[in-house]
Amino acid sequence: MDYDVVIVGAGPAGAASARGLINEGLKVLIVERKKLPRYKICSGIIFKEAQDITEKYFGEIPESVYVTPKLLKGVRFWADNENFTDWSFQKERNGAPNVWRSAYDYWLIENSGAEVKDCCSLKGFYDYGDYLRVECTDGAHGKTIHITSKYLISAEGCKSTIRALLEPSFEKGLKWFIAYQNYYEGNSDLDPYFYHGFLEPHYGEVYAWYSTKDGLQVFGTAVRKGSKIYPCLQRYSEMLKERFGLKSGRLVRKVSCLGNDMCSTGNFYLGKGNVLLVGEAAGFLHAFGEGISCALSTGLLAAEAIHKSITAGGSALDFYSKLTAVERRQTKVSWRLGSKIAGRDLMPQ
Repeated sequence: MDYDVVIVGAGPAGAASARGLINEGLKVLIVERKKLPRYKICSGIIFKEAQDITEKYFGEIPESVYVTPKLLKGVRFWADNENFTDWSFQKERNGAPNVWRSAYDYWLIENSGAEVKDCCSLKGFYDYGDYLRVECTDGAHGKTIHITSKYLISAEGCKSTIRALLEPSFEKGLKWFIAYQNYYEGNSDLDPYFYHGFLEPHYGEVYAWYSTKDGLQVFGTAVRKGSKIYPCLQRYSEMLKERFGLKSGRLVRKVSCLGNDMCSTGNFYLGKGNVLLVGEAAGFLHAFGEGISCALSTGLLAAEAIHKSITAGGSALDFYSKLTAVERRQTKVSWRLGSKIAGRDLMPQ
């Protein structure tokens, strides 16, 4: 199996990388450890930058990807149980698309133009100078497959196997957070056309959130790894019931995920040699967890860097570093703004 580029991860960062590379005529393989379409914990809000990139490179978002309510008016930040500030979404577009990430991501991947192999877990890779040899486990058949490529892209999200293999010491220095989210049938008095963020620290060391998707009440919180999340979640749930009339019926899903402090500290890791990292794997995640826009943009920038390296010579990593300078700056600014809105450090050390 011989490709120009292998991409690990089938999220927006992987899809955008693939789309950019395919547009330049390169042979691309995306490997994904889960069966597609796969679930992804996320608010599922498509901000303006992400919507612009999506429409330019993939087309208009199909109706099948949307949930109810289809468009959100904005984010409502609650300083306490009574006082809030609204941040409006894209008035010129009448709101931000509200989607299921599983459907949106799968649609992006299907329209990326790349060959895709799901149920395929990365085991490791070897750099032979002129080419890379990638080893994966084929979950469908339980065997190891070997893939050769000139370049490798990690679009794995915050828990990147490739990053850990490249720089174990960097990995050991990261601080981790855990997010937990519930999906209940039911209703509440909170406006379903807003994504709600509750900023009081006793509801979560990062923040607590609430949204409505297809009649499901979606809410959760996040704390430092090692802290006790249940007391925060219990206080938050009780407040939602008492103050906003939350009536929760059947529990449909409960999920958790990890995050790290690369984004909030500006501690980016872009790659090494012919291995590039994109999206959250590289540290690109905006304040309050918005990561789709920077995943798409950095994926495209990685594709541009690789194309420049092939056609003009020089290091893809050097090109990528220069191309992502603005995105790195925007990420750091977003966390400063987020801390200002919250009145505290959003990811306390």
